[in-house]
Amino acid sequence: MELLQLKYFLTVAKLEHMTRAAQELHIAQPALSRTIQRLEEDLGVPLFDRKARQIRLNPFGKAFEAKVKAAIHLLEEGRREVEDLSGLKQGRIYLAVMNMEQVREPLQNFLAEHTEVNFRMIQSSMEDFENIETNHELDFYLTSFPIQQEGFSEIPLVKEKLYLAVPHGHKYANRKAIHLSEVSAEPFVGYKENSPLRMINDDLCDKAGFRPKMVCETEDPASIAELVRSGFGVSIVGGCKSGEELNLVKLPIEDPAGERIFRIAWQKDRYLSKAAIAFRDFIVTYFRDEEHTIGSEGRKALMLR
Repeated sequence: MELLQLKYFLTVAKLEHMTRAAQELHIAQPALSRTIQRLEEDLGVPLFDRKARQIRLNPFGKAFEAKVKAAIHLLEEGRREVEDLSGLKQGRIYLAVMNMEQVREPLQNFLAEHTEVNFRMIQSSMEDFENIETNHELDFYLTSFPIQQEGFSEIPLVKEKLYLAVPHGHKYANRKAIHLSEVSAEPFVGYKENSPLRMINDDLCDKAGFRPKMVCETEDPASIAELVRSGFGVSIVGGCKSGEELNLVKLPIEDPAGERIFRIAWQKDRYLSKAAIAFRDFIVTYFRDEEHTIGSEGRKALMLR
C-alpha cells in the first residue's frame, strides 16, 4: 500500500466520479482506475459500489476513508514537527480566505518580513465555509462568520460595519444615512437563503420590522455589487470596500446598526508550525495595533479604503 494510492483514493472518495477525480489529479483516468483496483486487491474488499458509470463509497470505503484521513493528517503533522525540530527557517503556511480585501495589506507586510516562508492561499466561496470539511492541510481560515463545526478555535480580528448599498441615481442615493425600515418595500439582492451572511442581514431586517423582498440570490459578493449597480435592487453589504471602488452608494444604517466580525480560525488539534504561529501572532497584532493607533473612526476609514 503506497501513500500515492491513499491520496488518489481520497480524491475519488470525495468526488465519487473517476473522470473528475482523474482531472483534478492531472492523471489519465485508466491509470487512476488501475490504482484504485490495486488498492482494493491489497485490502481484499471493494471500496466502491459500481453501477454503470457511477461509483459510490460503500461501508468498507467509508470506514477506510476515515482511517486514511487520520493517517495523512498524522504524517503531515510529523513532517511539520521535523521541520521545526531541525531548525529550518523556512516554513509553510496554508490559508483559506473568504475575502482578500480585509487581509491584503497584513499579508503583504508579513511576507515582506518573512521572505523565506512558503505561503499558499486559496480564496474560498461562502459555500465552502458553510459546508467546511476538516482539511488537515489548512492552517487557518479567515472568514466573516464563525465556523459552526466543533473542534475549532478562533480570534476576532476586526468588526465590519454594515451598510445599505444602492445604485447611483437611486432615490436615496443622496442621503447621508438611512433607517432600514425606510427600504422595507424595496427589492433586495443578496446571499442565498440560510447562508450565514444572509442570516445576519435578515436578522437586521427583522429588527427593523420587515422581511426583505428578495429578487435575486447569489453566493458571490461581486455579483451582488453588479446586481445593485444594474438596478435590480438594494443590498446590505460590509464595509471592506468603499462605495467608490464598487461604483455604488453605501449608506450608513442608523437603525438598527449592524456589524460582522472578521476572524481567524484553526483546528484545535492541528499542529501549528513556528511559521504558522508567527503568522497568527502577526495578524492579531496588526489589527489590534490598527485599532489602538487610529481609533474607531480612523479604523472605519481604513476598512473603507
